[in-house]
Formats: sequence, structure tokens, C-alpha cells
Amino acid sequence: MNDMNKKRSPLLSNPRFARAFARDANKAIDALQEAFEQKDIKRLTSTFHAMKSALAGVGEHENSAFSAELERAGLNEDMAVITAKIDSFIKMLQDLIPEDDDTSSGAEETEDSAFIKLKLEIIKTACDNYYDIELIDAEFKLVLEKVAKNTTRTFVERIRDLLYSDSDFDGVAEKIEEFLKDYK
Repeated sequence: MNDMNKKRSPLLSNPRFARAFARDANKAIDALQEAFEQKDIKRLTSTFHAMKSALAGVGEHENSAFSAELERAGLNEDMAVITAKIDSFIKMLQDLIPEDDDTSSGAEETEDSAFIKLKLEIIKTACDNYYDIELIDAEFKLVLEKVAKNTTRTFVERIRDLLYSDSDFDGVAEKIEEFLKDYK
């Protein structure tokens, strides 16, 4: 790999793209480390494939090509290539993930906790009783417009992803209830 990450894509300067990419990259790093330890070639290959798309989506085309190279190695069941390059790949992903201090300026911002709490309660009720995805989607958008703290944003994005990927209305309602116990 030739110092591919020296010139960061301008898309990663956009906080919205950076957060989404960071979420995907962190999941991929965990999956790659676990799959590599277990020598799970199929999981390695699918993770490289997913990151190929994610990297291309944020304009990291050279790094996407690196991911494609590792995906091909996985498809060819070439663990020697993966073993030789996986640490560089993970390091590249880590280097592209913005540090928390960069996104929050070293201090958590304040947020309208009463508004966020109300909206999360509406989402919870809709998950418990109605399964009204249009209402839930609208409420998620309103919450994310008001969220300022990284921890709150991460929570809201995770439960939204859980709902959209798994249709786990009950799980989302439970997670909101747990979150609201400690939320101030």
C-alpha cells in the first residue's frame, strides 16, 4: 500500500459522512479482527466487499481498490495475501476514522434533552403499539436534527439502524427504555 490515506477525501470532512463511515469502519474492524482470528474466509471476504463499497461511497477510491484486492484474495481463498495485508488495511481504516476530539472540539455540546426524551418516547410507543415506520422515521429525523452529544447521536443512529436492518421494533423499544433511565 502506498500511503493511500495521506489525502483524505473531502467527503470525510462532512460530519454526516464521517459519522456514517466511522460507524461502518468500526464494525468492519471488529468483524475483520474476529474473522481473521477464526480464519473465517467467507466473513473476511464479505467484510472486504462491504468496505470496498463504503470506501468508494466516501470518495476513497484508492483505498476501495485496496479493499477489492483483499476481497479477491478472499474469493481465491488466499489467506497468505490476507495475512500479509490485513494489518495495513485495518490501520488504513483506523486512520480514516475521525477522532472524537475532532468532531466535538474537545467538549460535549449541550442538547435539548427534554425534546429528545419526548421524541424517543414517541418512537418507543410507536414501536410498542403501532409499528408505524413513517411516524418513526419522521421522529428519528427530528431527533437527529437536535442531537448534539456524540453519545446520544451514536445511540440514536444505532437503534435506527437496528430497526431498519432487522425490523426489531421490540428491541428498539427496550433499548430506548434502558437509555431513558439514565438520560438527563
